[in-house]
Amino acid sequence: MSLTRYALRTVGFAALYLLATVAGQATAVSDSGVRVLWPAAVAGALWLVAQGRYGRRNLDVIALAVVAVLAPGHGDGLLHSFAQAVPQVVPALLFAWLLDRWVPGYWLGHGDRFRRPGPALARLAAAAALSALAAAVLLQIVSTDLAVGEAGYVVVRDATALMLTVLAARALRRRLTRGQAPAAKTVQFSASSKPIAR
Repeated sequence: MSLTRYALRTVGFAALYLLATVAGQATAVSDSGVRVLWPAAVAGALWLVAQGRYGRRNLDVIALAVVAVLAPGHGDGLLHSFAQAVPQVVPALLFAWLLDRWVPGYWLGHGDRFRRPGPALARLAAAAALSALAAAVLLQIVSTDLAVGEAGYVVVRDATALMLTVLAARALRRRLTRGQAPAAKTVQFSASSKPIAR
Protein backbone atom coordinates (compact mmCIF):
# COMPACT_ATOMS: atom_id res chain seq x y z
CA MET A 1 0.00 0.00 0.00
CA SER A 2 1.30 3.45 -0.91
CA LEU A 3 1.92 6.02 1.80
CA THR A 4 -0.73 8.31 0.30
CA ARG A 5 -3.41 5.65 0.41
CA TYR A 6 -2.39 4.67 3.93
CA ALA A 7 -2.64 8.31 5.05
CA LEU A 8 -6.09 8.65 3.47
CA ARG A 9 -7.30 5.50 5.22
CA THR A 10 -5.92 6.82 8.52
CA VAL A 11 -7.78 10.11 8.05
CA GLY A 12 -10.95 8.16 7.25
CA PHE A 13 -10.65 6.05 10.40
CA ALA A 14 -9.92 9.17 12.47
CA ALA A 15 -13.09 10.80 11.13
CA LEU A 16 -15.05 7.61 11.88
CA TYR A 17 -13.69 7.59 15.43
CA LEU A 18 -14.67 11.22 16.00
CA LEU A 19 -18.17 10.60 14.63
CA ALA A 20 -18.50 7.55 16.88
CA THR A 21 -17.40 9.63 19.87
CA VAL A 22 -20.00 12.31 19.14
CA ALA A 23 -22.68 9.63 18.65
CA GLY A 24 -21.76 8.00 21.96
CA GLN A 25 -21.92 11.31 23.78
CA ALA A 26 -25.46 11.79 22.52
CA THR A 27 -26.63 8.74 24.50
CA ALA A 28 -27.68 8.70 28.16
CA VAL A 29 -24.92 8.81 30.78
CA SER A 30 -24.63 7.57 34.37
CA ASP A 31 -23.38 9.67 37.29
CA SER A 32 -19.86 8.29 36.87
CA GLY A 33 -19.77 8.92 33.11
CA VAL A 34 -20.69 5.51 31.64
CA ARG A 35 -22.65 5.87 28.41
CA VAL A 36 -25.46 3.56 27.34
CA LEU A 37 -23.68 3.06 24.00
CA TRP A 38 -20.05 3.81 23.20
CA PRO A 39 -19.38 3.21 19.48
CA ALA A 40 -15.93 4.81 19.77
CA ALA A 41 -14.68 1.58 21.39
CA VAL A 42 -15.70 -0.32 18.26
CA ALA A 43 -14.35 2.36 15.91
CA GLY A 44 -10.93 2.31 17.59
CA ALA A 45 -10.71 -1.47 17.55
CA LEU A 46 -11.88 -1.63 13.94
CA TRP A 47 -9.25 0.96 13.02
CA LEU A 48 -6.39 -1.10 14.45
CA VAL A 49 -7.72 -4.42 13.13
CA ALA A 50 -8.31 -3.15 9.59
CA GLN A 51 -4.95 -1.38 9.34
CA GLY A 52 -2.97 -4.16 11.02
CA ARG A 53 -2.14 -6.06 7.85
CA TYR A 54 -0.18 -3.11 6.45
CA GLY A 55 2.60 -3.37 9.04
CA ARG A 56 2.31 0.13 10.50
CA ARG A 57 0.36 -0.58 13.67
CA ASN A 58 2.67 1.57 15.78
CA LEU A 59 1.71 4.59 13.66
CA ASP A 60 -1.97 3.68 13.92
CA VAL A 61 -1.74 3.47 17.71
CA ILE A 62 -0.11 6.90 17.81
CA ALA A 63 -2.76 8.34 15.48
CA LEU A 64 -5.59 6.77 17.50
CA ALA A 65 -4.09 8.12 20.72
CA VAL A 66 -3.85 11.64 19.27
CA VAL A 67 -7.44 11.53 18.02
CA ALA A 68 -8.67 10.11 21.34
CA VAL A 69 -6.94 12.94 23.22
CA LEU A 70 -8.37 15.59 20.87
CA ALA A 71 -11.86 14.05 20.78
CA PRO A 72 -14.58 16.32 22.14
CA GLY A 73 -16.05 15.84 25.59
CA HIS A 74 -13.03 15.66 27.92
CA GLY A 75 -13.06 19.31 28.90
CA ASP A 76 -10.83 19.31 32.03
CA GLY A 77 -7.44 20.07 30.53
CA LEU A 78 -4.80 18.21 28.55
CA LEU A 79 -3.75 15.85 31.35
CA HIS A 80 -7.33 14.73 31.89
CA SER A 81 -7.71 14.21 28.13
CA PHE A 82 -4.63 11.97 28.11
CA ALA A 83 -6.02 9.98 31.05
CA GLN A 84 -9.40 9.59 29.33
CA ALA A 85 -7.71 8.43 26.11
CA VAL A 86 -5.96 5.46 27.77
CA PRO A 87 -9.18 3.39 28.25
CA GLN A 88 -9.93 3.99 24.58
CA VAL A 89 -6.58 3.09 23.02
CA VAL A 90 -5.33 0.18 25.15
CA PRO A 91 -8.45 -2.04 24.77
CA ALA A 92 -8.52 -1.39 21.01
CA LEU A 93 -4.87 -2.41 20.72
CA LEU A 94 -5.44 -5.48 22.91
CA PHE A 95 -8.40 -6.60 20.79
CA ALA A 96 -6.48 -6.15 17.52
CA TRP A 97 -3.46 -8.01 18.90
CA LEU A 98 -5.53 -10.92 20.26
CA LEU A 99 -7.53 -11.21 17.06
CA ASP A 100 -4.31 -11.36 15.02
CA ARG A 101 -2.89 -14.07 17.29
CA TRP A 102 -5.95 -16.24 17.85
CA VAL A 103 -7.96 -15.90 14.62
CA PRO A 104 -5.92 -14.03 12.00
CA GLY A 105 -8.01 -12.76 9.12
CA TYR A 106 -11.22 -13.98 10.78
CA TRP A 107 -13.03 -10.67 10.51
CA LEU A 108 -12.76 -10.84 6.70
CA GLY A 109 -13.42 -14.55 6.46
CA HIS A 110 -9.84 -15.43 5.53
CA GLY A 111 -8.78 -18.97 6.39
CA ASP A 112 -12.27 -20.17 7.27
CA ARG A 113 -11.78 -23.49 5.49
CA PHE A 114 -8.95 -24.29 7.93
CA ARG A 115 -10.94 -23.37 11.06
CA ARG A 116 -13.76 -25.00 12.95
CA PRO A 117 -16.54 -22.43 13.42
CA GLY A 118 -17.15 -23.12 17.12
CA PRO A 119 -13.60 -22.65 18.43
CA ALA A 120 -13.04 -19.65 16.15
CA LEU A 121 -16.16 -17.95 17.52
CA ALA A 122 -15.07 -18.78 21.06
CA ARG A 123 -11.68 -17.14 20.43
CA LEU A 124 -13.41 -14.07 19.02
CA ALA A 125 -15.62 -13.89 22.11
CA ALA A 126 -12.60 -14.27 24.39
CA ALA A 127 -10.72 -11.48 22.60
CA ALA A 128 -13.75 -9.19 22.82
CA ALA A 129 -14.32 -10.01 26.49
CA LEU A 130 -10.67 -9.45 27.48
CA SER A 131 -10.59 -6.16 25.60
CA ALA A 132 -13.82 -5.00 27.25
CA LEU A 133 -12.53 -6.10 30.65
CA ALA A 134 -9.37 -4.04 30.09
CA ALA A 135 -11.56 -1.04 29.23
CA ALA A 136 -13.58 -1.47 32.43
CA VAL A 137 -10.45 -1.80 34.60
CA LEU A 138 -8.85 1.27 33.03
CA LEU A 139 -12.07 3.25 33.43
CA GLN A 140 -12.12 2.24 37.09
CA ILE A 141 -8.57 3.56 37.48
CA VAL A 142 -9.38 6.83 35.70
CA SER A 143 -12.78 7.29 37.36
CA THR A 144 -12.62 5.87 40.89
CA ASP A 145 -16.35 6.41 41.48
CA LEU A 146 -17.24 3.80 38.86
CA ALA A 147 -19.51 1.23 40.50
CA VAL A 148 -19.03 -2.51 40.07
CA GLY A 149 -22.34 -2.82 38.24
CA GLU A 150 -21.35 -0.07 35.83
CA ALA A 151 -18.00 -1.71 35.20
CA GLY A 152 -19.81 -4.97 34.45
CA TYR A 153 -22.09 -3.11 32.06
CA VAL A 154 -19.03 -1.70 30.24
CA VAL A 155 -17.69 -5.24 29.78
CA VAL A 156 -20.97 -6.54 28.38
CA ARG A 157 -21.58 -3.43 26.26
CA ASP A 158 -18.15 -3.34 24.61
CA ALA A 159 -17.69 -7.10 24.21
CA THR A 160 -21.09 -7.44 22.55
CA ALA A 161 -20.47 -4.49 20.25
CA LEU A 162 -17.05 -5.82 19.18
CA MET A 163 -18.40 -9.30 18.46
CA LEU A 164 -21.38 -8.02 16.49
CA THR A 165 -19.16 -5.70 14.44
CA VAL A 166 -16.75 -8.48 13.48
CA LEU A 167 -19.61 -10.85 12.61
CA ALA A 168 -21.31 -8.12 10.56
CA ALA A 169 -18.04 -7.46 8.68
CA ARG A 170 -17.75 -11.18 7.92
CA ALA A 171 -21.35 -11.35 6.68
CA LEU A 172 -20.88 -8.27 4.50
CA ARG A 173 -17.64 -9.60 3.05
CA ARG A 174 -19.28 -12.95 2.30
CA ARG A 175 -22.18 -11.24 0.57
CA LEU A 176 -19.91 -9.03 -1.53
CA THR A 177 -17.64 -11.88 -2.64
CA ARG A 178 -20.42 -14.41 -3.27
CA GLY A 179 -21.25 -13.01 -6.70
CA GLN A 180 -17.63 -12.47 -7.69
CA ALA A 181 -16.62 -16.11 -8.04
CA PRO A 182 -15.17 -16.70 -11.51
CA ALA A 183 -17.57 -18.48 -13.82
CA ALA A 184 -16.52 -21.92 -14.92
CA LYS A 185 -15.25 -22.01 -18.46
CA THR A 186 -17.42 -24.07 -20.74
CA VAL A 187 -16.25 -25.62 -23.98
CA GLN A 188 -18.87 -25.56 -26.70
CA PHE A 189 -18.80 -28.08 -29.50
CA SER A 190 -20.56 -27.58 -32.75
CA ALA A 191 -22.83 -30.39 -33.94
CA SER A 192 -21.02 -30.31 -37.24
CA SER A 193 -17.55 -30.56 -35.81
CA LYS A 194 -15.61 -33.51 -37.02
CA PRO A 195 -13.21 -35.62 -34.99
CA ILE A 196 -9.55 -35.01 -35.60
CA ALA A 197 -7.92 -37.77 -37.60
CA ARG A 198 -4.87 -39.32 -36.02
